[in-house]
Formats: sequence, C-alpha cells, structure tokens
Amino acid sequence: MKKKLLVIACGDRVPGDQKRTLPSIISAESLNHHLLGQLMKLRPERTALLASEPISVSKGRRKGLKFLPVEALSYSLTGLIEKIDGRKSGADLLLLSFEFFPGETNLLQKVLNFHRESEYDLTLVGEREEDSAGCQGEDYFVYPGLALVKTGETRKWLTGLRPFKPSGELDVVALVEAAWAADKRIGFYWVKEADKNDFILVNSLADYSRVAEFLRQLRVAELERKGVFFLDPASAWVDSRSKVGRGTVIYPSVIIEGRSKIGKDCLIYPHCHIINSRLGNRVTVFGATVIEGCRVEDEAQVGPFSRLRPETWLRRGSHVGNFVEMKKTVFGKGSKAMHLSYLGDARVGERVNVGAGTITCNYDGIKKNKTFVGREAFIGSGTELVAPVRVGRGAYVAAGSTITENVKPGALAIARARQVQKPGWVRERKARVLEAEKKPRRNRKKGK
Repeated sequence: MKKKLLVIACGDRVPGDQKRTLPSIISAESLNHHLLGQLMKLRPERTALLASEPISVSKGRRKGLKFLPVEALSYSLTGLIEKIDGRKSGADLLLLSFEFFPGETNLLQKVLNFHRESEYDLTLVGEREEDSAGCQGEDYFVYPGLALVKTGETRKWLTGLRPFKPSGELDVVALVEAAWAADKRIGFYWVKEADKNDFILVNSLADYSRVAEFLRQLRVAELERKGVFFLDPASAWVDSRSKVGRGTVIYPSVIIEGRSKIGKDCLIYPHCHIINSRLGNRVTVFGATVIEGCRVEDEAQVGPFSRLRPETWLRRGSHVGNFVEMKKTVFGKGSKAMHLSYLGDARVGERVNVGAGTITCNYDGIKKNKTFVGREAFIGSGTELVAPVRVGRGAYVAAGSTITENVKPGALAIARARQVQKPGWVRERKARVLEAEKKPRRNRKKGK
C-alpha cells in the first residue's frame, strides 16, 4: 500500500521591514497561495503551513490543510507531526521552507518518487560540482529548504529535533546530525540541469524579483491555456490569486493584483492597474486607468485616465470617461460621467448624465457627507453638489450651479450669479490702457 504523504511548510519569509512596501503580487499571502497550490498537486493527506496569519483558500484546497502560527517554529518535529497527524502509522514527510521556492511540482514529485523508491530515512537535494575538465567531481553542495523524512511507528530519532530555525529556515544540518546519530540512511537526489527551471533558491531580498518574474510567467502561461489573449505576454503582470475569464484581451503593461476577478470577453487596454476588484463580462477598461477595491458590472466602460477608488460600484452598462475619479460611489445602470469629474460618497441612479467638471463636495472639514442623484437626472457641466444634498428623479441642474439645497423631482435648479453684459467695455478698456502708457513719456520729456 502506498505510504501517505504529510507536508510541513514554512511560508511568510518576506522580510518584516519589506512587507509594507512590496507589491501584493509578491506579498506573503500571494507567495503562500502559490506554494499551497503546488503542494496540493502532490495530493498530501495532511498539510501544515506555518505563517503569520491564515490565507483564504478555495474549498478544494481546504481538505487536510491546517495553518500553524509562527510560534510553531520552536516545536519539535514529533510535536509538529502530532499537530497535523496524531496517528503513528508510517508516512513520508516533506519539509519545505522558503529558501527553496518551487515554481511547479515537477521537481518535488521527482524527489518524492526517488525517496520512496530508494527507501532512505532522510532525502536531501544536492548538486555535484564540476571539476576543471567539466566532469562531475566528488565535491557537492546541498540545497537548503527541502528535505524528505521517512517516519514510522518509531520516531525516537525525531524526538527533540527542531526542524526549523527561529528565522523560518529549514535546519538541514540538524536533520543530518540526528539521522547520523540514529544510524539512519541518508540519500541525495542530484539536481540535473533541466530541474533548475522548476525552482528558485531565495537567499536575499534581491531574489524576490526572480520569484516575481517566475510567478508572472507561470500565471500568464496558465491563463493563455484557458483562453485569455495577451498582446504582449512579457509585459503583463497577473497575481496568482487573480482570475481572468476566457476571451478577455489584455494589452501591454497591464497589472492585475490581489484577488481580482475579471469576466469573459473584456478588453483591458495598456497601462491599466487593477487591484482587488471584480469586473463583469464584456467590460472595457481604456488605457491608464486605476481600479482598486471596486465592482464593475457587465458591459460597463471605464477610462481612459480614470481612477476608481475603493467601494465604488459601476452598474451594468454605465460609462465613466477620461479624468473622472470616484470613491465610495454607486453609479447607476446606463449612467454616464464622461469628463473631468469627481464623485465621492455618492449614489447615482439609472440613466443619469453627469456633465464635465461636476464635483461632489463631500467633505466639510470634519466628516464625509453623501450625495444622492435620482434616476434620469441631468447634471450640467461645472456643477458643484455640496453634500449632504439630493437631486430628485428627472431633475435638471443648470451648468455652473452650486447646489446646496435639495432639488425636487422634475425641477430645474439654477444656482449661479446673473450674467451682466457691458457693451463697448473692451474698446473703452483698451483706450484707458493706451492713455495710461502715454502719460509717463510726457512727464519724462518735461523733466529734461
């Protein structure tokens, strides 16, 4: 009968002072999400991830998965095994720390197969060094971060052994010393040149850029297989946690971060940045647009040069144009705000037209206030809606108005100074200017 597999992995190795500044594509959560996805392909019976906090995983990945706090780094190996698998039946135990970052499971599966076929008690991964003639010599080095241990009913040699250092690194030396002392069989899987494409050794902050590029290539290739078209795959960045639907076209220099979800048949034009947002089907996002923490329903259109800030919700078929910013705003079905506007803390009904230069004055210096615009209303260009304020259904607001009071449904609101016209004023002004310029010259001549 095939022996069961247990996995204990230590993630969350991003240096503490860098957690705030690294992009979410390479955050601890994103890296752990990828790591769990690869480990689950090995079909382990139990998996433990040591991390500072649990991450959200799909239902299919929850079976046999347990999160342990970073304090578990001080546990003995037998203590860790008992935490995830109390039974004392035999198992193969895969130990992994972030120094050995797997891109895909190919190498992990090879090492596991080698470990089982060779029946070693401890299997490590190493590489033989070549001599001056280019042949493999006697010297070798052991890769950090990965080991396989055979555990049986008798685990005495593992008692008291702490497999992880306080830093989270796998203590390969301690494993080897414990195996030697117990007269256990130690084996090495020798890495071949082709194997080096399946993992990255992470020893410093600089290696994170290599990990990021590694993940980028894997994710883009995966999405291409699912029917997403990248006009320039080398310039697109898609978080491993994000999803993109079939038929969507992604133009160059697009970044999709966090747990974003983009529907089918969307068009994402160049230089767009989408963060933790949900886009429906057939959505168009024109160039240089930023969308963060938002929901955009089917067939909506955004951009170019738009910014949607957190908690904004564009309803189906709405259009948001160039240099429009929204924050905590629900924008109704079929509504349009096409130019140079700011809508914050607002709720806009269906089929509303928001003219160019319209702003909601939502902050009074102490708190944020809300603006409500009823369906089918018309907001003229250059309007200031001073919150809290309501514009009723079907109402018109004249261009250039400053609205401080509620507008009744179907009413026309005009709030601007009456225009004054002075005929001939330009001609008279020019005459005065010319006269003023002549006077100083006459004075200078008299002084001589």
